[in-house]
Amino acid sequence: MVASLVGTLSRAVALGDEDAARVGHEAIGRLLGLPPEPEGLTGRRR
Repeated sequence: MVASLVGTLSRAVALGDEDAARVGHEAIGRLLGLPPEPEGLTGRRR
C-alpha cells in the first residue's frame, strides 16, 4: 500500500500536479501517524 502511494506521489510530482502530490503526501503521513501540516506551512504556491 505504501509503495503504491509513493508511486502515485512520484508520478504527480513528475507531472507537476501539486494538488495530487499534496494529497498523496498527506495520505502517507496519515499512514505513518503524522498530523497533516497546516495549509500555510506547506510552501504551496498558487
